[in-house]
Amino acid sequence: ARGFFRGGRACPEERWVMNNVSRRQFLSLLGTAAASIAVTRFVPGASAFSETRPFEILAVGDSLMSAQGLRPENKFSWLVKEWIEKEVFAGRRAVNYKSKAHSGARIRLHEDEAAKMRELGDDERRFHHPEINISFPCIGTQLETARGEYDDPAAVDLILLSGGITDVLVANVVNPFVKKHRLLELIGQYCNAGMTSLLKKTTSSFPNASVVVVGYFPVISTQSDTDKISRYLFKAVKFPHPLQFGIANPFSKQFMKVLRKKMAQRSELWVAESNRAFQKAIASVNQGFETDRIFFVPTPITAETCFATKRTMLWDTNNDNLPSDEMYATRKVECGKALAEINYHHYGKLALRMCELAAIGHPNLEGSIAYADAIKKVVEPVLRAGNVERLAAGSVGMSRPRAVSGALSRND
Repeated sequence: ARGFFRGGRACPEERWVMNNVSRRQFLSLLGTAAASIAVTRFVPGASAFSETRPFEILAVGDSLMSAQGLRPENKFSWLVKEWIEKEVFAGRRAVNYKSKAHSGARIRLHEDEAAKMRELGDDERRFHHPEINISFPCIGTQLETARGEYDDPAAVDLILLSGGITDVLVANVVNPFVKKHRLLELIGQYCNAGMTSLLKKTTSSFPNASVVVVGYFPVISTQSDTDKISRYLFKAVKFPHPLQFGIANPFSKQFMKVLRKKMAQRSELWVAESNRAFQKAIASVNQGFETDRIFFVPTPITAETCFATKRTMLWDTNNDNLPSDEMYATRKVECGKALAEINYHHYGKLALRMCELAAIGHPNLEGSIAYADAIKKVVEPVLRAGNVERLAAGSVGMSRPRAVSGALSRND
C-alpha cells in the first residue's frame, strides 16, 4: 500500500520496478491493467486494488475531526471511510477505521496547563468520551496511542487530521480587542510551526500513510443573526432567560451589529491566515519526501453558511436556547461524569455548561456531508492517477528492494 495517494515525482519503488521489468512484461501488465479498468468502467480500486489486507484509515484531531454533535455514522471521517469502501473499492476490499479525535484536543499540551495537571494528579494520556471538550490527550498523544494499537503502523494508508484552533483559541479568533499582530503570532506559532512538528511526527509514526489536513471555517460573518449570537453568549453563562430581553433592545442591537462586523473580519482573517499557515507547514514537510504525502482540504463552509446564518451548516440552538445537535443528551450525562474525574478545568466554574453546549458552532449533518465531499474531491484524482501504476506494481509479484524498505523503516 505504499504510495497509495502519491502524485507528482516518481518514488524509489516505481523507479526500481521500471528498471527491473522488461518491455514485454511492462506491455503485458499495461494491457492487463487497461482491460481490468475497462471492465470496471474506470471505477478506481474496483479490481485494481486487490490486496487482501484491509485498507486502514486513522482520524486524529480536535472537535472538527471528531465531528462534535454528530452520531458516529454521520461524522465526515466515517462518510469518507464508507465512500472508499463502497464506491472506490466497490466492496472488493475491506476498510478499517479508527478514530482518536476528541473535542478540545490541542496539538500539544501547553506547558502551564500540563504543569497544573501534573500538580493536581490528572493523567494527560487518559481518553474520555470524545464529546467532552478537554485539551488532553493532545493530538501528538493520540498518534502515539494509535500507533501502539496497530500491529504494523506501516500498514496505515490514510490519516485524516485537524488541529490548531484549540491552541489559538476561538476567543482569540473572534475577539476584536485582541491585537491583530497577536492573533497572527498565535496562528504562526500553532498552525505553521506547531502543525509542521505534528506532521513530521505523523509521517514518521506512520511511514506509508498519506495525510489529509482539514481546514477551519469562519466562525461569524456579517450574515450571522445578531440575536442568535447574543443568545448563545448569554446561554453559555446561564443568564436568566426572562432577562434576555435586555439584549434585544435597540441600543444592544446596534452594538451587536458593530461587534458582529468586527468578529466577521477577524473570522475572515483567521480562515485566510490559518489556511496559509497550514499549507506552508504541509509544503515544508512534503519537501522531505520523493512524492507528496500530505494534502490540504480547505473548508466548504463559507460566510453564507457559517454560524447563525439563514443557510447555516453549523449546529445552532433550538427555540429553548438548547443545543440542537444529535449528541446533546449524551453530553448531559457524560460531561458531568468526566469532569468529576478531572481535577483541572480549563473553563473553571463554566466547565460543565461549556461542555454541554460544546456542539454549537460545529458542522451539522449538512456541514459534515460538505466536508466529506471536499475530502473526496482532493483524494479521488490521486486515486485515479495511481490506478494503473498500482495494478502493474501489484501484478509484478516482486518484493521491494531491501534498500528502499530499510529507508522507509528508518522513519518508523
